[in-house]
Amino acid sequence: MKGLNASKLFVIIQTRNIAHSKSWKKNVAPKKGKKKTATQKALDIFDDAYGAYFGNKKWPAIRIALLSQMKYCAVINNSSAKADESIKKLEDIGAFNIVDATPPADATRKLNKTSVRTRKLQQKAQKTSLESENCHQSGSTSGICSDTTEEQISGNETDKYWHEDDAYDTRTRASPDAAAGVSIERKTTARSDAVEEATSQSILQDTSADLYDFMPATKLRGPGAEQEQVFESEYGYLFEKTKEVPILKSRALEISSELKTYAYEKGDISLFPRPTIDSSKLLDYYLMDGASLLPVIALGLKMGDTVLDLCAAPGGKALTMLQAAHLGSLVCNDVSYTRLSRLRQVLASYVPEYVQKQTNLKVTQLDGQRYGHIDSFNKVLVDVPCTNDRRSALEDDNNWFSPSRTKERLHLPAVQMNLLCAAIQAVRPGGAVVYSTCSMSPMQNDGVIQMSLQNLWQNSSIEVAVQDLAILRQQFCNVFNFHTGCKYGQLIVPSLVSNFGPMYFCKLVRLA
Repeated sequence: MKGLNASKLFVIIQTRNIAHSKSWKKNVAPKKGKKKTATQKALDIFDDAYGAYFGNKKWPAIRIALLSQMKYCAVINNSSAKADESIKKLEDIGAFNIVDATPPADATRKLNKTSVRTRKLQQKAQKTSLESENCHQSGSTSGICSDTTEEQISGNETDKYWHEDDAYDTRTRASPDAAAGVSIERKTTARSDAVEEATSQSILQDTSADLYDFMPATKLRGPGAEQEQVFESEYGYLFEKTKEVPILKSRALEISSELKTYAYEKGDISLFPRPTIDSSKLLDYYLMDGASLLPVIALGLKMGDTVLDLCAAPGGKALTMLQAAHLGSLVCNDVSYTRLSRLRQVLASYVPEYVQKQTNLKVTQLDGQRYGHIDSFNKVLVDVPCTNDRRSALEDDNNWFSPSRTKERLHLPAVQMNLLCAAIQAVRPGGAVVYSTCSMSPMQNDGVIQMSLQNLWQNSSIEVAVQDLAILRQQFCNVFNFHTGCKYGQLIVPSLVSNFGPMYFCKLVRLA
C-alpha cells in the first residue's frame, strides 16, 4: 500500500469490501415488514441480472459508481457570442475537450492540486460512505444523502433548460455519494489499471455473428415476481439461426472540430459552473452525460446530411448534432407532448432562429413505432425509452420498477424493437442508424438489435449490416469506461474514476 494517499486507499478498500462481502446485497435491504421502494426493487433486479452478466468481481464496482455522483460534460454552443470566452473559462478550471480524447498536460497538475470544494469532499469521503448505506437502508426517496449545496446543483426559472432532462439537479442531488468527491489520478488502482489495459486493446469483431446467447425476458422481472405474466415468444430472445449478421469492420470516423465538449479528468467530480446568457439571450453551453456524446459521433455526420432524431426529447443529442455539422435538415420527433415542450425550450435557449431556418429544423409529434416516412433520411438516431438504470437506482418518482409500470417495463424490448425497425425503414439505402439506450440490460441492447434484424429479415426485403465501432472505444478509452463483452454495440459503464453512463450504442448500415 506504500505510496497510496487516503483517497486512493479508500476507493480500493471500499470496492474490495463490497466485492467480497457475502452480505453486500443485504446492506441495502429494507427492514423486515417494510415494503420495498421502487429503487430498492430496481437494485434487487440489477443485482440478480447484472451480477450474472458482469460477474461478482465487476458488478459491485459498477454498482457503487451507479449510486455515486454522476459526471457531466459541457457541450459548447457555437451560436453563443460567449463561446470562446466559455472555452477559456472551462479550460482554466481544468476541463478538457474530450473530442480531442487527449487530456491536456495541466489537467494532471490540476488533479494534484484540487479545488477547495473537491478537497473538502475528499476529506469527508469515508464519513459519507456509511451515511450513504444508511440512506438506502432507511428507504429514503429524497436521495439527499450528502450536504452538497443547493447552489451547486440547481438553477432558477430563467435557466432551467441548461441540463439534460433534470439530470444535473436530480441525479446529483439523489446520489448517495458512496465515494463522495474522491479525486484520483488515472491508473492509480488495480481496477483502473485493468480497465485501461482492456479498453486500449483493439478487439475487432468477427465478420459475421449468429443470433444467440442473450438474456431472456424473464430476467427483467427479477426475484419474487413470478406472478408477472410474460410471453417470451413475443420477445423471442432465442431465434433460429436463419441468417448471419454481417459485421462491417471498424473504420475511422471524422469528428468535426466544431464539436467542442468539455469534461474533467478521470477521478475529478467537480461540478460545472452554471451556464451564462449572452446578449442574444442564448446559453453558452449545455450540460449532459458525457457518454451521450458517442451516439452522435457514431452517426458520422457530414455537411448537408438529412437527419431524423426519432426520440429527440429532451434535446441534448439534437443540440449536439447541430454543433457537429451544418445539416441539410433535422427532424426532431417525440411522442410525448410534455417532453416535446422541454425540447422546444432547449432549442429556443440555444439555437437562434436563423440557424433553425438554415437547418430546416422541424419538431414533430408522431408515434415513432409507426413513423411511416420511408427512405426519407440518410442518418437516423433512435435513442429509445429504456429502464434508465441510473435514474431507476436513485429516483422513486415515476420509476420503471414501480408496480404500476411492471407491464410497461416488460414490454420495453418490443417497443424498442419497433422503434429501431421504423428507424431502419426511414433511412435510405446506404444510410446509417444509431441505436442507443442508457441501460446495461443485454436484452434492451444487443438483444433488441438481434430481434430487429430477425423481424426485418422475416417481414421485408431490407438488408442491414452492423458497423463495428471498436475504433471509438480505442479513441475514447482515456475518457470512458467501456465494457468489452457486447456482441454488436459498445457499452459505457459507470466507474468511480470515470462516472459516465451507462450508455449503449450500436451503428447499423442499410445495404438495400
